[in-house]
Amino acid sequence: MWNKAEIYRALAGADAPLLGPELARFAAEPLGPWRTAQLEVLCRRAQEYLDTPLPALPYRLFCRYWETGDREGWQEPYFERRGRLLVFSLLLWLAPENPGWPAWREALEDTVWAICAEPFWCVPAHFLGPGDEPLPFEEYAGQLDLFACETAFALAEMLALCRDKLDDMVVRQAEAQVERRVFAPFLDGRRFFRFEGMYNNWSAVCGGAIGGAALHLVSDRARLASLLHRCLSCMQVYLGSFGDDGVSVEGVDYWSYGFGFFTCFADLLAKRTSGALDLMALPKVQAIAQSQQHYYLASSGSTVSFADGSGQGSFRMGLSCWLQNRFAGAALPSAEEAAGLLGDGCYRYCLALRDLLWYRENTRFGLPAVRSAFLPNAQWLLSCTPGLALAAKAGHNGESHNHNDCGSFILCKNGLPLLCDLGAGRYDAAYFGPRRYEIFVNASRSHNVALPAGCEQAFGAQYACRDVQAELCAERDTLRMELAGCYPCEVLKSYLRTLVHNKAAGELTLEDTLCFAQPRPVTEVFVSQTPIRLGPGKAVFARQGASLTLHFDPAQFSAALHEERYPPHGPGPDRTAYLLHLRAAPALRHTCRFTLA
Repeated sequence: MWNKAEIYRALAGADAPLLGPELARFAAEPLGPWRTAQLEVLCRRAQEYLDTPLPALPYRLFCRYWETGDREGWQEPYFERRGRLLVFSLLLWLAPENPGWPAWREALEDTVWAICAEPFWCVPAHFLGPGDEPLPFEEYAGQLDLFACETAFALAEMLALCRDKLDDMVVRQAEAQVERRVFAPFLDGRRFFRFEGMYNNWSAVCGGAIGGAALHLVSDRARLASLLHRCLSCMQVYLGSFGDDGVSVEGVDYWSYGFGFFTCFADLLAKRTSGALDLMALPKVQAIAQSQQHYYLASSGSTVSFADGSGQGSFRMGLSCWLQNRFAGAALPSAEEAAGLLGDGCYRYCLALRDLLWYRENTRFGLPAVRSAFLPNAQWLLSCTPGLALAAKAGHNGESHNHNDCGSFILCKNGLPLLCDLGAGRYDAAYFGPRRYEIFVNASRSHNVALPAGCEQAFGAQYACRDVQAELCAERDTLRMELAGCYPCEVLKSYLRTLVHNKAAGELTLEDTLCFAQPRPVTEVFVSQTPIRLGPGKAVFARQGASLTLHFDPAQFSAALHEERYPPHGPGPDRTAYLLHLRAAPALRHTCRFTLA
């Protein structure tokens, strides 16, 4: 990474509008079907916004987080305001001849004014110091979190599109608030912000958003160099969260989020420095850019939902087109899996704008029908055929957005997840609190792993798999691991798990061998999002016409079905998880063998 002197020298060139060439290219080419459809969505949403008042952010919603743990009361109207900022500004730029233009302009000015009048851009859940300690109220005004930084970047890019269309006082207010709320605190060397030491999406989003806003708004070369120097330190931390395999264990949506902001910032930085500071040329970045394909278990359909991942993730169209244009090995699923411009409920401005600017009609879509990969740093095995697709993991229980899920796996039939990982639960105060692993979706009892002697896995990087081995060949893919170290169970001496995907037969074989110091029972757990049918020596997992049959020895196991309700990620009613428990009586050694086909 570059020191401050190198950054200062690289900024010697002319300070030209950074989006100028892309805006010119966009104006010169036809929209095409995909972008036309997005414009129609924007127009419909604009009318919905015009028909309803700008949402208020009263104190009662602000303090609800500390009273009940609820995030959504404050964040829902907070993000709707960002949605209005995005929609009205994009339409002012895209459709100057539309008769709705005057109303959009007025609505945008009101939205910008309201955002600039908010008491804080940081959301209540994030008033935390570097050690996750609660901040004193005196430091709230200068607190920087994901959304404070995103707001600054959104306002800066909105001005890049609409500066000449807005009242001068609105423009000056936006610039003043970005300076007061974001640039000034970040340049204050007396504070170390939490995200600066977070080896996950936070460091990329916050550092990239501050840096992107600064590249648009800060003209003083020395001051810009100081801001960028600190932002680039965040980028270095972010890159340190990846192994050489380039995979984010946080899942595809967090990959899109963190690496999306990284890429937007990298592009602006390279333009401003005439290519002298090119983050995309750094070691490891190519592997990260080409890793998106590993999250998809089919060209359309399910995604890997380990940890706080999503089982139905989607990709950003513009980001993905840009990455494939830069890195030929960046493979994408089918175009139907792309998120719409407004598919992100947080309305991340830089990614939505680049969905339009970076879209390419000649982008290659579609993943190979048969593919296998072992990702040695994440310790994931991916083994996909048109009929059966497997994702299995080893790893440790101290990962970012961790679940206690070492040894778990996801199994899909015809693109549909039948043995599932439930993914992220509802984010509230408890979810990220000291009792996180008492929550069902985060605990090992909600994953496809055994409960030796009734014991669940424990949290911490020291609870890790050992002796992980993967073998990939044309006929079958195999993953082996020793799991005993993942459980705080003194009598458990060994827990060897082996998964074999016989690709030609369309069959998964699972074998667990557990050894105890004293006779103990074992309960094997299998998880589904749809009801399980139990028969003699078998259990059937079915969904939308696809089915898998798990075969087991009824003389060895007693079978029981259970249901558990849990709140899913985001808004919506509670869902039901369906669990099959296969219990073996106490013994010193258990060999548990199952086939699924």
